[in-house]
Amino acid sequence: MSVLDIKLDRSFDVFDSDRDGRLEKSDVIGVSDKLAESLGVAPDAVAGLRDSLADLWDTVFQKMDRNDDGAVDRHEFRAAFRARIVTDRNRIWERIRNMSNAWTELGDRDGDGMLSREEYTSLLHGMFRLPRETFDEAFIRLDIDGDGQLSRDEISSAMKEYYTSEDHSARGNQFFGRL
Repeated sequence: MSVLDIKLDRSFDVFDSDRDGRLEKSDVIGVSDKLAESLGVAPDAVAGLRDSLADLWDTVFQKMDRNDDGAVDRHEFRAAFRARIVTDRNRIWERIRNMSNAWTELGDRDGDGMLSREEYTSLLHGMFRLPRETFDEAFIRLDIDGDGQLSRDEISSAMKEYYTSEDHSARGNQFFGRL
């Protein structure tokens, strides 16, 4: 299995809220509710993330359903994601950036437009339910300028590298923790 397939599988698992091996719109949108619950915020606080995830489903993920069964399986996700990344079909990077910005805004508890280590680990802990220490190394690798914060540009850059790089040592591979 390639490095990119490993990362795409991890991403698939993030979106597969009910863990049934199939992505449906409710799974994708459910990521926002799961984060709201883990962060202890009201559901309306995740409206921006919910909207960006709904848009991502409607314009990108739904079109990955090659057999028209109403869901996207892991194989469909991998194959279609690779094709869409290369061609930027459906303006996927713009949609991923919108999701990333909404995700950052949700985690940015102090409102400075950046994610501290605590804010970043809280978000990922909420997504994966793994120990917070799991994400400490990732934070250090992603903090390119070493200022103890992740800017939107650092997050966006890491996310793009995560979804495109086959290089096992690429910094962005750490976005969701160690591979």
